[in-house]
Amino acid sequence: MTELSVEKTTEFDALYAERSASGQPTAWGLLVERLRELRRAIEAGEVVQIAGGPTLRSVLDFHTWAYERYKLLEEGYDSWIGDDES
Repeated sequence: MTELSVEKTTEFDALYAERSASGQPTAWGLLVERLRELRRAIEAGEVVQIAGGPTLRSVLDFHTWAYERYKLLEEGYDSWIGDDES
């Protein structure tokens, strides 16, 4: 089992929150790439314990966690974490 540390989730949250002076997200692309890496590890059979949060044993667990934590990504970023084509 792998643990996603508090530091790593804080980093993810900071990428999600980062905005330009005009209020536009500036780091969502990088966040999506990091989330894809996590999703791929889970697809490969890795179990991931989110520090202070759920244990992700399946892609469904991952998507439930990611959609709840980063709600705006699905509609606000064209290349979402389930899309490996971009």
